[in-house]
Amino acid sequence: MKNIMLVCNAGMSTGILAKKIEAASNNTLKVSAYSESEYSDYLEGIDLVLIGPQIRFLLPQIEEQVTVPVQAISPMKYGIMDGKGVYEDIKKIVGG
Repeated sequence: MKNIMLVCNAGMSTGILAKKIEAASNNTLKVSAYSESEYSDYLEGIDLVLIGPQIRFLLPQIEEQVTVPVQAISPMKYGIMDGKGVYEDIKKIVGG
């Protein structure tokens, strides 16, 4: 099972998206959501970090702190909470 981390300002909206991604993956992914201020405490075992479009300017900073791929979530998919679409993007990055 792949472990995916979503990061946004407060972790609230990404929490909703995390549940939708897990459902779209038929629970083959474990998706957790954290705020930008706390994510670094939970990096162990993570296979991919996805960041909310509202903090995509932090992508280079986050990449420096992790050894796994970091990608910004598509603003369109994020805006409509498209768990299936984000799941398809995840598969392209980490397989599955």
